[in-house]
Amino acid sequence: MAPRERIVIADGPAGSAQIAEFERDRRDVLRRGLGLGGAVVVAASSIPLLLSVRNAFAQTSGDAEILGKAIHLEQVAVLAYGAAIDSGRLGVELSRVAARFRDHEQQHADVLTTALTDLGGMAPQPATAKDVEGFVKRLDDAESQTDLANLAIEFETATVAAYLDAQRKLIDGKLLQTGASIMANEAQHLVVLRELAKLDPVPNAFVTGKK
Repeated sequence: MAPRERIVIADGPAGSAQIAEFERDRRDVLRRGLGLGGAVVVAASSIPLLLSVRNAFAQTSGDAEILGKAIHLEQVAVLAYGAAIDSGRLGVELSRVAARFRDHEQQHADVLTTALTDLGGMAPQPATAKDVEGFVKRLDDAESQTDLANLAIEFETATVAAYLDAQRKLIDGKLLQTGASIMANEAQHLVVLRELAKLDPVPNAFVTGKK
């Protein structure tokens, strides 16, 4: 039997209401079969970013608006992985993985931007350093390569959960296929990161939206 998942919130600027909201969303992710496994430390400073990822599509309606949110999400991922690489905190293996994943996120953003323009929409304003402030703070606080891998796991888990929500709202069949492909790639990221964090790489047989 897999070890019981446990979460620890570290000190930081996030308020109790934000922590409670993150915990509710984390439990929802666990029910979806995307749990991190083991003891996971989540810095309060990273909670606003993780919440924004998890809730990316909560208030959206219509394919164009969903695509715009997805593009922004992928831009944030590009910046997050870029910040991790530039921090100089990553070891050789984790740095190599982060660079590959950053390229994947950029490719996702490019494909989604093309899809949005095909619908007659305009790409959102680019993500900025402010969007990843909490992530960067967590990078600075990390004490080991495992901590850094777990930070990426938290982000990728929230991203998969966000895409699961988006899949429920998209209407166009081609966009559904695109979203499913991106979500599958993010799930592949999780497998690699879990291996680096010395966790079970595939703790569940399926990645689904069912609770």
